[in-house]
Amino acid sequence: MELGRKLYIRSLVNVAGEPLSYFWPMRNFVYHNPLHELEGEHFSKAIKEGEEIFKGRAFLRRKDYIDFLNKGLIKEEKLLNSLKENVNLEGAPLTYEDLLRLIKDEKLKVYENTYLIREADTDLVEKLKGFFSENPKEVMENLFSEFGKKYTIADFVDLFFGESVNRTVNELLIKLSLDFLDEGQSVVEMPRRKEGFFRAFRELAKYNLRFIIRGGRELGELMESFEEPEEAIDNILKSYGIPEELWERYITLELAKLKGIAGYIKWRSHNKHYYFQRVYPSDLVEFLAVRLILEKGILEHRKKVYPFEPTYENFKRFFEEKIEEAFLTYEYATKRVPAELSSQVRENLKNAESFINTYLSRKAHINASNFALFLKDWLGERVKELSKEELKKVLEIYGEFQEKEGFIWLEALEDSLIERLTEGVLRANQEKEKPKAQALFCIDVRSERYRRNLEKIGNYETYGIAGFFGVPMAFVEIHKGHEEFLCPVLIKPRNVVLEIPKEMKEEYEVTHLLEHILHDLKQNVLTPYVTVEAIGFLFGFDFIGKTFMPYSYSKLKEKLLESKENVDYIINKPSREEVKELVNRVYETILKRVFEHEYGIKNPEKPLLEETLKVCLGETDYSERLELYGFKGEKQREFIERLRKVYKVDRGYWNILFERLSKLGFTLDEQASLIGRALKMVGLTEFAPFVFIIGHGSKSDNNPYESALDCGACGGASGLYNAIVFCRMANNPEVRKRIKEKFGINIPENTYFVPGLHNTTTDEVHFYDLEQFPQEVKEKLKEIKEDFDKASMLTASERYKELFDEEAEDELRKIYKVVENAYDWSQVRPEWGLSGNYAFVIGRRELTKHLNLEGKVFLHSYDYRVDRRGFLLEVILSGPAIVGQWINMEYYFSTTDNEVYGSGSKVYHNVVGRFGVISGNFSDLRTGLPTQTVYKEGKPLHIPARLIILLEAPYEFALSVINRVYAIRNLIQNEWVNFVIFDPESKKFYRYKKGSWNELKTEVKDG
Repeated sequence: MELGRKLYIRSLVNVAGEPLSYFWPMRNFVYHNPLHELEGEHFSKAIKEGEEIFKGRAFLRRKDYIDFLNKGLIKEEKLLNSLKENVNLEGAPLTYEDLLRLIKDEKLKVYENTYLIREADTDLVEKLKGFFSENPKEVMENLFSEFGKKYTIADFVDLFFGESVNRTVNELLIKLSLDFLDEGQSVVEMPRRKEGFFRAFRELAKYNLRFIIRGGRELGELMESFEEPEEAIDNILKSYGIPEELWERYITLELAKLKGIAGYIKWRSHNKHYYFQRVYPSDLVEFLAVRLILEKGILEHRKKVYPFEPTYENFKRFFEEKIEEAFLTYEYATKRVPAELSSQVRENLKNAESFINTYLSRKAHINASNFALFLKDWLGERVKELSKEELKKVLEIYGEFQEKEGFIWLEALEDSLIERLTEGVLRANQEKEKPKAQALFCIDVRSERYRRNLEKIGNYETYGIAGFFGVPMAFVEIHKGHEEFLCPVLIKPRNVVLEIPKEMKEEYEVTHLLEHILHDLKQNVLTPYVTVEAIGFLFGFDFIGKTFMPYSYSKLKEKLLESKENVDYIINKPSREEVKELVNRVYETILKRVFEHEYGIKNPEKPLLEETLKVCLGETDYSERLELYGFKGEKQREFIERLRKVYKVDRGYWNILFERLSKLGFTLDEQASLIGRALKMVGLTEFAPFVFIIGHGSKSDNNPYESALDCGACGGASGLYNAIVFCRMANNPEVRKRIKEKFGINIPENTYFVPGLHNTTTDEVHFYDLEQFPQEVKEKLKEIKEDFDKASMLTASERYKELFDEEAEDELRKIYKVVENAYDWSQVRPEWGLSGNYAFVIGRRELTKHLNLEGKVFLHSYDYRVDRRGFLLEVILSGPAIVGQWINMEYYFSTTDNEVYGSGSKVYHNVVGRFGVISGNFSDLRTGLPTQTVYKEGKPLHIPARLIILLEAPYEFALSVINRVYAIRNLIQNEWVNFVIFDPESKKFYRYKKGSWNELKTEVKDG
């Protein structure tokens, strides 16, 4: 295959895969908008695209919205306004009250394809009948025009030949994909995985019975005919005769048939650093090629039983030359046939030409009768007085109403929520009493409840900030042994923090510390496998311990895990000279082991090691000292070459290790910048004696979605370590000195930053890293901890009714039941997570401090008065606000269509490959959130509304910043979010809607 054509196919597949959202490994669940890649389109257009590609609904059922209306979440006034804005009644014999009555009645609808149990008015039916007549030729032309946009060859085969090609291909491809993508769960490894998805498939399909039975000899021959995936894609699409201008969308449809697996492969292929992608490579090109080969092979195998070969031109000819048969087959397959005609249609499929007129006439009569009954129920007796032209207009209005009903409800819901939120806002009071303590919490909606209850108990001042606290880092936890990115997925951290045994840090300087970790290597035989990758701490201290000192390491690890008091952290960055010295020591350790165990040279002297390393690194050409040990001439060159190839003792690997170890820790200037910027962002410039930095995490047993309950700002992990590192930095006198110089923020000597963790499943808060504080400080912390415990009890009690839907007078019983949820392995709903989230407030706490926001609003502290140029607001709008929208959209679509955009019931979930879940024994990877997270007793608990972002800032200033941040501007203009600006100086609200900013008529009260 020509290189140019190969590159064209590859780029075409990558572009076609753009509508697919990433699917991240479940162990670090990342909230995302399932239609994220369509956010460049207006919301209304994107959801239609989503319906065509993924077959997913974007709105709830009418009865669910009616339930919201009855509960007061939707105001009838807003619903009426939404009807007026979206449906034009000009020239129609209808009023908006008629439409209001229609939309409020769940049973008031046309019951299509059902047996008539009432007689319709004959005259009315006759007037309507002509509007329900159909032209089979037009229907089939319209259907064929959607080939490549909504339908594929396999779809048409299943539809018109009564086959199940898509299901068969999915079954084979799911099993193949899960075996290939496995990350350690499977006992038997799939052969030849390291060669990539396509080649592993070609090898497996030769001998696997599943492929042989389903695809026969034809599949085997087809598979052997293609050496490259691009070649397979090109040839198969050409064999169908599909015009090339349709290929891009056609490929999108094929990939979307298993959007979970395709989304995961897409994520892996775009994250080259991911270990399993490096070792077992795959991408969408290979995945698509395998799918098309399976599909084509099955079609070839079944070709003899088909009425014609399934190609683009043959289906077009079928629709043109056998219109009646094609039309009736389509009607029957898509269940468009009225129930009372179903058996007759089935019997006359091969006699379509003579039966078609009878069918069309009877179908039109049935549909007209159904609509006549509906009109009678809706409009009463006055419907009899309507002329034929007026009925036509009513039919048109009803069609428009049906198309827009979901959007009408959505806008009414959002308008109601915006009014409720803005009416409750108070203008910030400028004078504040000095607080007993201050606490920074994550912006997570679950923190709102706790903050409110803590403020109620005593004079506590709370702030909201993204839960990584402005400290993006890769963290190596001692019992995990691999780096974990503790920051939003939008950020790739540049610094690494290492958790280590406390006794090591007390005994050694940073430069000697990692060398000490490698100390036990001296007692073990070095194999070629132990190279730089195995030694560099970024690749796993845990791996080294388990491999080379399993017993002593395991004992040490058990001791360390008993309490976090036994661990410490490398936060300060070593100098470049220190890193260089460390890298050289690591390599000298490797060389020493080689000399001892391969060449019998005991205790080789340091000059020998240094000279050998210089030759390996290309700093010198030859070593005379090596000659003294028998490595002369060609033998020395062979020895050096072996060290380079087998043990990776060369300049390239030296540089890699140097670069990775250089990422360890933060400079003092970096620490000051991170802490100072975070404090300034939330407006914290005057300090109480204690400032608590409270991360959050979740505890639950037997829950594959546990990380979805952790901190989204920490990449689906707990926020504890970010809190600890933040406090270590902020308590460092040298860092404080630099913060004062750079930001003008003076942190008093007697102010202590204390890290903590809020367990959102139990609402308990624990403080950590207390051993660094003097005894008198610890005593004061005990008093404050009592207040935190009271806040925990109030918050748990508040969540009790929402979780269990029952009353309990005994407060202790409530708390016990909430805590019990975290440890009950059979519990499918340990907590509600972020269900119900609908708003994101950016501003001072005084705006909403008096409101009970019921744990459903993100709260990000921000004071525009300390941000004259808007740089801090840019950070909030381009980071936390975007993540908030991702979370909101994940919940939104998981609620509107849980089967397509969510993951269905947890009851049927099985973990696969240690990276995802499927339903039962066979399904695509389930993306999104489970039913139990967004539904309660069959009704949506989550309120699916687009995120309302309320920003406190002067109007013109806010607009200038918004216009500088493309990501948020795009979301606002395409109406993926509802953006409201509260100008505290003019006391006015402004909202962006339908292309312009408009003032809201809301009165603001002074605080």
